[in-house]
Amino acid sequence: MKPTSPFPLPQDLSPKTALALFDLLSALTDALWQQYETELLELIMDDLNAYPADQSSFDFNDDLPF
Repeated sequence: MKPTSPFPLPQDLSPKTALALFDLLSALTDALWQQYETELLELIMDDLNAYPADQSSFDFNDDLPF
């Protein structure tokens, strides 16, 4: 079973066209990363730290044998 796409893809692409699109988007991703690496990392870290873990779900009263 193939994973679902976040947006609809044309079903009639040839494998050659699909590969060309994949190569184009990969090159674009690499170019964006090369130019904006620092800024992108800051944004990614901000997103990761925006929602702290809900510590109420942790059981701190468990008896662990040490």
